[in-house]
Amino acid sequence: MSRVDVGRFDFAEYTVFTVSLALSATIGFYFGCIKGGQDTVSGYLLGGKRMSVFPIAMSLVTTYISGVTLLGVPTEIYTFGTQYLMGLVSYTIVSLFIAFVILPVFYKLQLISLFELAYLPIVIYGPALALNQVSGMNIHVITPVVCTVCIFYTTLGGLKAVVWSDTLQGTVMIGSVLAVLFLGLNNAGGVSEVLNSSIDGDRIEFFNMDINPTTRLSFWSATIGMTFYWLANFAYSPASVQRFISLPTFKEARLALCLLCLGVTAFTALNGVIGLIIYTKYKGCDPLSSEAINRPDQIVPLFVLEVSGHIRGLPGLFMSGVVCAALSSLSTGMNTVAGTIYEDFVEPLFSKKPSEKQASFIMKALVVLFGTTCVLLVFVFEKLGHLIELTTGFVGMTAGTTLGIFLLGMFFPSANTKGTLTGGIVSLIFMTWLLLGNSIATAKGLIKHTTKPVSTELCTNMTFAQISTPQMEDAEIFPLYRISVFYYSVLGCGLVILIGLPISLLTSSKTNKEVDPALLSPLVKYFYENKRKHEYSGVPLKKSSVQ
Repeated sequence: MSRVDVGRFDFAEYTVFTVSLALSATIGFYFGCIKGGQDTVSGYLLGGKRMSVFPIAMSLVTTYISGVTLLGVPTEIYTFGTQYLMGLVSYTIVSLFIAFVILPVFYKLQLISLFELAYLPIVIYGPALALNQVSGMNIHVITPVVCTVCIFYTTLGGLKAVVWSDTLQGTVMIGSVLAVLFLGLNNAGGVSEVLNSSIDGDRIEFFNMDINPTTRLSFWSATIGMTFYWLANFAYSPASVQRFISLPTFKEARLALCLLCLGVTAFTALNGVIGLIIYTKYKGCDPLSSEAINRPDQIVPLFVLEVSGHIRGLPGLFMSGVVCAALSSLSTGMNTVAGTIYEDFVEPLFSKKPSEKQASFIMKALVVLFGTTCVLLVFVFEKLGHLIELTTGFVGMTAGTTLGIFLLGMFFPSANTKGTLTGGIVSLIFMTWLLLGNSIATAKGLIKHTTKPVSTELCTNMTFAQISTPQMEDAEIFPLYRISVFYYSVLGCGLVILIGLPISLLTSSKTNKEVDPALLSPLVKYFYENKRKHEYSGVPLKKSSVQ
């Protein structure tokens, strides 16, 4: 295999790519300058609560797929095998739990503010890396351009622009993934050839039952770990809650959640299949070993160029899909983070509540600020590991802590401010220390996980054939730094509850105020209200202030 020339994008590819960005910007211009209605908090953050299920569901799916899934999952399967796909079972578990236990609380409360800045630079870094591979454009030129487009339509159009651009981008993403899937399957020799090659190459693995927490990925971390990870993202992420409560009815919110589960499951599975197809194509000549690519995460754009490069415009369509997925995640993140920061930190600074127009202007300024920050943080993330590990680690660092705080509040009426605050702070400090230690060790090359075997036997540009041997983990680093990032959400959540609940019990007093039942999960609310009725028989309970 010879190194794929950069600059393989021709006029057709650049045209397709540019049009997709221009359409997203046009949507923002339409809702911001023509349609209007973005000069109030409700209009900017919730679309006036007049959104429809389909675009909201498409927005949610496109947000959580992101360029990380399109590029990272096939690379994960090629490099480490299919164990990651066991995490698909977590989507159903999480969605059912949210629909009946979590969503009823948030939808009734109608809260905009809940908090995700570390994740945003990762979702834009992945597509920038891919574009660098296929076009030769510098990563630090690509990211400002893409972020500028995203900032433009998010700032002008608010949630409506974000959601409808997500719908457009999701359509492009679906088309590009399906096109590459069928072309790749045909190029690899069909389903049977892909299956046989994957089995022979030891890529098919679902039940690695190793309980060692330092094992990068096992059945336990793929199921239990990913359940906590996705519970934190689907249930307590501002991006999810903001969209659920933008729908007019609770029934529609549940339907959107169901479609989110189906969409993310299908896309992840499809990208897993693409990973097996990629292995079948390169089983005799590993692109990384033969120096056709510089990083494992560049294998997907290389594959796309080689199987679809003869169809003008198709590589550009796929790269548009990757960038569109990133734009969706980025715009969603900036919109929700701006709303959260404004609600929690900016508005309380004013002695008099800002007018709707002033609030809208402040949130738009925050979008610009966060977008610029994302561009700068790309310089940091490009030094670290695989996209899947980056995402899981950095999101898990904060998501687990957030999940623990919300679970403590929703499921334990005895939890108080002192216990929750202490548990949250300790969890966040510990997880930050753990992630920093892991990231520094990874950047220095001290953590090396066992990979599946690859071959260069059929490479034509190498003077001798070689079979790569699995890389074993280095034992000379602090043991806790080696804990799999797929357990980070579990650890963060567990620490909050294990620390917060005892401290709450120790610092509680009989004078503590009653808990508003509207803040409790339906599973707990019934027992709590019955207990209070029994304790204060004949005394009417305080009615919830939340309607």
